[in-house]
Amino acid sequence: MISHLLQYRLKCFLKDRQMIFWTLAFPLLLATLFNLAFANLSEIGTFTAIPVAVVIDEDNPQNRALKSALETVSTQTGGGGLFSLFQTDDTTARQLLSANQVDGIIFADSSLHLEVQKSGLNQTVIKSFLDEYIQTSQALSQMTVLSPEIRLETLLPVVQDRRDYIAAVPVGKDQLDPAVIYFYSLMAMTALYGGFWGLRIVNENQANLSNQGARVSVAPVHKLLRLVVDIVAALTIQYAIILIVLAYIQLVLGYHFGYQLGWVVLAALVSCFMGVAYGACVGAVIPAGEGVKTGILILTTMVMSFLSGMMYHGIKYIVTTAVPVLAFLNPANLVTDAFLALYYDGASSRYFMNLAILFVFGVFFSLLAFAVLRRQRYASL
Repeated sequence: MISHLLQYRLKCFLKDRQMIFWTLAFPLLLATLFNLAFANLSEIGTFTAIPVAVVIDEDNPQNRALKSALETVSTQTGGGGLFSLFQTDDTTARQLLSANQVDGIIFADSSLHLEVQKSGLNQTVIKSFLDEYIQTSQALSQMTVLSPEIRLETLLPVVQDRRDYIAAVPVGKDQLDPAVIYFYSLMAMTALYGGFWGLRIVNENQANLSNQGARVSVAPVHKLLRLVVDIVAALTIQYAIILIVLAYIQLVLGYHFGYQLGWVVLAALVSCFMGVAYGACVGAVIPAGEGVKTGILILTTMVMSFLSGMMYHGIKYIVTTAVPVLAFLNPANLVTDAFLALYYDGASSRYFMNLAILFVFGVFFSLLAFAVLRRQRYASL
């Protein structure tokens, strides 16, 4: 009997085109829009060589060191490096500056000075380089005056050998694309949209809300068995939906959740169970019509998704630091945090703690929905 009920409940759910749209097509559409919005997010902050015009008097021996320093940190036009140099004459350099083809002009004749047309980050970088060059040159000159035995030729290699003792390394096992954080929240929202199936389950089991509920109420099937079968059917469909969304994000859009897909799939399963149970709880506890319950479900789902960082990823950090209890009571935040835990620490205690809380939420919502439904009595059907 259980397999018979499960088979027909699956068929009934799959024929609901409106529900399939909101639980599958809508998340896929949002994922596509996210991809369009965040396509170049990883490229933000990428440094490009600063175009600089150089007017230098090469007959002056003091300028030869400047030319060597500029060539050390620069390459030719179109290459990488700090500067992209245009060595030219005074007139051409000013024409390039007026046409915004260079961000500044370095004049090295009788004195060293910088000419710019506007202020900005690139102009500040050029000035900082020149200030550091002047300070280094003066320091070397004083050293040779105070210690004549020190030759300038021996100091220059030491000065030019700049070493970085700080290196940027990924904090996790996989390289995280910043845009993936938004897709984590999208996965959480998709799991919570399983609540639509849970809400439908309750509406179809309440005689005062639908004719089908009236027929179900007089059927010789225990309410707990019927509720369990309905939840399993809804969970099966919603789990397949979230796997499709996950495959679309990874295989089509190219945003990878890392190489621990087994744990990602497990988190998706627990999240879907919690989402379906949450919708059933909303439908059973709130004494209102189907439209009001649907509105409450959508509102709470979007609020929880917002607090988990779907619209602005910084809000997740704000909530976690300012109101940590709210972070643990927000199922969408727990889903997002479980995915982040996989990136930072792998299948760690933090990951399993998030899944455990989600599972407890799912069991609590399911039992609460059943407790409310089993107490309902009708004077007539």
